[in-house]
Amino acid sequence: MIDPLDWWLWGIIAIDLVVVAAAICALRYIAGLLFGVDSRDELAEKDNFAFGIALAGGTAAVALILASAVSGEAGISWAEELVTVLLYAVTGLLLLKIGILINDALIFHKFSLRAAIGEKNVAAGTVQAANLLALGVLVHGAIGWAEGMDWQSLMSVSIVFFLAQIVLLGVTRLRSAIYARRHDGAALQLAIEGGNAALAIRYAGHLLGTALAASSAGGMVAYLPGTAAEFAITYATWLGWAVVLAVALSVLSIIAQRVVLMGIDLVEEVDDQQNIGVAAIEAAIFIGFGLVITGVLG
Repeated sequence: MIDPLDWWLWGIIAIDLVVVAAAICALRYIAGLLFGVDSRDELAEKDNFAFGIALAGGTAAVALILASAVSGEAGISWAEELVTVLLYAVTGLLLLKIGILINDALIFHKFSLRAAIGEKNVAAGTVQAANLLALGVLVHGAIGWAEGMDWQSLMSVSIVFFLAQIVLLGVTRLRSAIYARRHDGAALQLAIEGGNAALAIRYAGHLLGTALAASSAGGMVAYLPGTAAEFAITYATWLGWAVVLAVALSVLSIIAQRVVLMGIDLVEEVDDQQNIGVAAIEAAIFIGFGLVITGVLG
């Protein structure tokens, strides 16, 4: 319970809320930093729905990161709290930008997501939004795991962020392999480039569910700052659990989909007919199991 007469605590709350609100509002104006385009031109002049979806994902990701930053112990002074939250805001934006670059260069490498979004490809915008949301979930979990505001905590958040890219890459390659097996070697990425929004929604759900599950790996690994060797063991263990949880999520979700959507040809409905409703159910199942894993281990 908050003491209504504790002005120091009310000051901390005010600082947190102002910085978070400012960061979310600023994202619209620094979209060029993340996406390399002018947000006003894309939203108002071109009516680019794909860009709006991607920007919405980025906004939610920033909110997730800052929610974790302000949920820990308050600084001993208003100035320290302000510096802490600002630092996490800047770090979060930087990591999101790096995540976009990694996604474009390594994960979705067969076409340019940025170019596709510029061409109003809603499927590409959905994929980019899912990527940003997944990164927000992972950074949120990493901040909660490595509590504190020293250099070791920031380093831990950054390392977990980069390790998580391995997990996200694995999900993308898994979905690509499944699609190729179902379609005589055809490429999932090219189908999304062609505008299949249903495939993008299914992929987004799998990615977000995996991010939720992987972010729960911190619940299986104690964060104990120590020597370089101890750090290496800690991070290797975190990655191991993240992979195990991602695999468990995929298996459980696929089994549940077969039961919930029994009698429905998923390949025909989602891959060929671009049935967004069926894809949304698949996505919800992935996200649902991710939330359950987070609730159990978080």
